[in-house]
Amino acid sequence: MSTAWIMAGLLTDAQALAYSCSRTTAKIAHYHSIFTCTYSIVFFGTPHHGSSKASTLSSLQRLVSLAVPRKILQTESGLIRGLEEDCETLQEIADQFAPLMKHFRIFFFWEQERTDLKHTKDYIVTEASAAPMLDDTERSGIAADHRGMCRFDAKDAPGFRTVVAALRRYAHDAPRVVETRVTRTEAALREQRRTDAENMLLDIQIGEHQ
Repeated sequence: MSTAWIMAGLLTDAQALAYSCSRTTAKIAHYHSIFTCTYSIVFFGTPHHGSSKASTLSSLQRLVSLAVPRKILQTESGLIRGLEEDCETLQEIADQFAPLMKHFRIFFFWEQERTDLKHTKDYIVTEASAAPMLDDTERSGIAADHRGMCRFDAKDAPGFRTVVAALRRYAHDAPRVVETRVTRTEAALREQRRTDAENMLLDIQIGEHQ
């Protein structure tokens, strides 16, 4: 299972899965297991369509500083640009990830309270961006702002029971599904290796007769 929060989640999860899905050659096939063994993904306020708040650098920097100590996180301009609505980079990631979504159980969570940005309060990621209406996915709001939506201090914290229930379901179902995937993938990769070897041998034979 994987959990994702804001831009880093979309970048790391979607890109890693897209990359690992295509890694099937012998020397790097072990990367393919990332794709094969991922059963579910839980997104917390991840801006699948970007965030209008990213257009103001100071607002986003202030948001990030509330969640992560400055000495740990250095906000880069490229990350800020990547979070903006209609960003080409964000769209490319979404396009790569979209065909793969059918392979996973996915739960989208969105913030239901506005985040205090000192001079104003607003939603950092809208419901439409955080929880797109897609077939065979789950979605739910959490009664917290963006920085608090995945911080559960108690069992009765907003959204805690919903999140835990989903994780328990996924954890229960994942072993059986992943085991089947691994078996099928290993068989497919063996067949691919055999085909590649036969083609290579054929090329050598053709070259010897030319």
